[in-house]
Amino acid sequence: MHSNLQGRTILVTRSPSQAGDFTRLLTAQGATVLEVPTIEIRPRPEQEIDAILDSLRDYDWVFFTSVNGVEVVLGRARQLEISVLDGAETGPEVCAIGPATADRVRNYGGRVDLVPSRYQAEGILESFLDRNPQSPLGLKILIPRASRARSILPRRLRELGARVDVVPVYDTIVPTGSRETLSQVLRKQDLDLLTFTSSSTVRHFVSLAKSPKELKGHRCAVIGPITAETAEEYGLQVVVQARKSTIPDLLEAIVCYFNETEHRRGT
Repeated sequence: MHSNLQGRTILVTRSPSQAGDFTRLLTAQGATVLEVPTIEIRPRPEQEIDAILDSLRDYDWVFFTSVNGVEVVLGRARQLEISVLDGAETGPEVCAIGPATADRVRNYGGRVDLVPSRYQAEGILESFLDRNPQSPLGLKILIPRASRARSILPRRLRELGARVDVVPVYDTIVPTGSRETLSQVLRKQDLDLLTFTSSSTVRHFVSLAKSPKELKGHRCAVIGPITAETAEEYGLQVVVQARKSTIPDLLEAIVCYFNETEHRRGT
């Protein structure tokens, strides 16, 4: 992957706990990175997470739709020094929405039985039905996730006869202090690209802007089609979309975009 990010200034809007890896990858390619988190992950009270851990073995499947859900649930299990999702015969099977989420489950000693070929809710549904061709009728499925998330996956599973419990395990909130920081960055910095890794980062970014004028003229890179759709709904200009919904793929798409931009200028 030829780098052409030297001299480029790129805004990263991920949560403080997740921005580091993306920033390091961009910096390694020569970019100047500004981090302004538009999202912060706040776990639900411990007693709510403990109740989930107590009931895990009642389910046939657990679907993790984000790294954050894994961190909250399995992080709490590790804190309590209990073993869950480790392959015991009586435990549920585990689906992780993508490779990063799957790796995080494995890092906590859990196993992963299914990773969809498309890293979004529709991909989970397709791969799950391929694995369960007799339909999920009667299967009991747990989806621990953000308090605000798309409803397509649980709704479709219920329509097919599954018993689905959607349990919020964390909230996404706007970080304190980000509004003024973002305003200063948008006002004073010549940004080459804004990056968004979820619909929540887009929505919170828009809510942090002091006026619609601050949002105009900026080019955006997004991690996947759902994030792209959200950004376009708010009138943002999406010029880069990752081939797959992963940070390495987003980085590759960004580098390719600027390489092509330079090529067009040189011809």
